[in-house]
Amino acid sequence: MKVFYIIIAFLMTFGCFAQENEHSNFDPNSLKPLIVEASTTWGKAIKQKDISLLAGLYDEKAHYLPNDANAIHGQKAILQYWKASFDFMTDLNLHMETLEGTRALLYETGTGSAYIRSEDGEIVALPFKYVNVWKRQIDGSYRVVIDTFNQLATE
Repeated sequence: MKVFYIIIAFLMTFGCFAQENEHSNFDPNSLKPLIVEASTTWGKAIKQKDISLLAGLYDEKAHYLPNDANAIHGQKAILQYWKASFDFMTDLNLHMETLEGTRALLYETGTGSAYIRSEDGEIVALPFKYVNVWKRQIDGSYRVVIDTFNQLATE
């Protein structure tokens, strides 16, 4: 029984050390260029009307929480939502303000503009604020697990 307690103590110590290493010496800003580049994919996909570009952004179990709409769960359903938006969206730009978190889970905040074609053909810019939560995948890449935005008032 004494050996059991020694093993448990060792595992707890090692687990705390491993968790500490996960957070120590990690600067989320080191991943800023990677996340900013990935974030340009939304605009590229909309301009090119290419849903396959967005497939690599979302985790299979992602959640999308659009402004004034029901939550959408799962990569497939999120991609269907985006594909339907190609009919009226012409572009999307994101401007990161913060990137924080751990190597395993990052959260990004910022502002952006969605460019929407109105019924009369005019392109209208709709400003918004957003939060994206990026989860590190087994292969070391990052994918969005939570995507949400709120439209800002226009003057």
